[in-house]
Amino acid sequence: MRCVVVKPSTEAVIHKDMLSELIESSLNTFVDSKYSVEAKDDFIEIDTLDTVEVAEVVSRFSGVAYAAMAEKVSPEFDAVLKAVVDAGVKGIFDGERFSVRVEAQRNLGYKASDLQSIAISTLIGNVSSRGARPDEKNPDKVIYALISKESAYIFTHRYLGLGGLPSGVSGSCLLLIEPSLRSLVGGWLMERAGFIPTYLVTNQPSQQEALFRSIEVLALLRRCVSARSLQLIYVDVAKHTQIGDLEPSFSWVDLASTLGFKVALKEGVDAFSMPLDLSSRSIRSVFDGARRVGVTLFSPASFLTEEELLVYGKKLGLHHILPLDVGDVRLSVLDALGKPISDLGAATEHLLEGALSLELKEGILDVHRLTDTLS
Repeated sequence: MRCVVVKPSTEAVIHKDMLSELIESSLNTFVDSKYSVEAKDDFIEIDTLDTVEVAEVVSRFSGVAYAAMAEKVSPEFDAVLKAVVDAGVKGIFDGERFSVRVEAQRNLGYKASDLQSIAISTLIGNVSSRGARPDEKNPDKVIYALISKESAYIFTHRYLGLGGLPSGVSGSCLLLIEPSLRSLVGGWLMERAGFIPTYLVTNQPSQQEALFRSIEVLALLRRCVSARSLQLIYVDVAKHTQIGDLEPSFSWVDLASTLGFKVALKEGVDAFSMPLDLSSRSIRSVFDGARRVGVTLFSPASFLTEEELLVYGKKLGLHHILPLDVGDVRLSVLDALGKPISDLGAATEHLLEGALSLELKEGILDVHRLTDTLS
């Protein structure tokens, strides 16, 4: 029987049942195929005909170490050995170096190391004529066996996850989405830490393309969250602001952070995350503002180098270059008569009067809907 086997990350092992429930309730947001999810001893089993798509989707969820397309067999020694050898004979190509790795629960009546040694010896007799040979350190192909008291799972391919905690373990958080690499990585680090996000998306005058990049960042972050539905708050900053010499004006960091604090309070969220340049002159006022309103401020990507941000970006599926930060431009917020508002609090309240709240519940279709709605 073919199925998908999911291994929780080290941090998520104690939350395995919760992760299983999240996968079961949210997976149909991302795939059309039928499925059933069951928490086993140390892992999660998904019964589905579409093993490839399901494994790929689930591997992106926070709290997952890997998701594999597996052959499910009896945990009896002979049955597992035969399945491992059969998988190796089919999957090991000419001249490849191979290995067998067995992970088994205790008290099965046999040792994982014994099964592994016998499987390698048997495979040598079956594939050595092809020029294939065992190599524990640098194998081209690995045959995995994951064994519990109930069943065993044999696989040669697995989609590696990015670990972390299941969505919601750490509570909720408002994430400011910007068209930047730091925003993408920082948002993902918050999701990986187990926060369930509410997304805050804005724009700036004469930067329509930047809004589309923000939606792209949002799409990459959304697929990492195993939740049936998420909320997005959109504030059309460009409609009521002007970039230039008009005074009074506010730095983008001050304006965005104050917007975030107000939205967090209105949404009942006590944590807010935004990308910050720690060398900015506005940084102290941002943290002072967070303390005044009682919102916990996060900016996890601010402590990463550009090289580290690029590595994370590629892991998250970013295939082209995003700017490191959006830059700290100055904006004048205009009232209904076109006059600049001098008070920062009043200016952000004015911007929030036209805020749009959207529900994200259609997976990749949300991206197309957002592009149509916000453009």
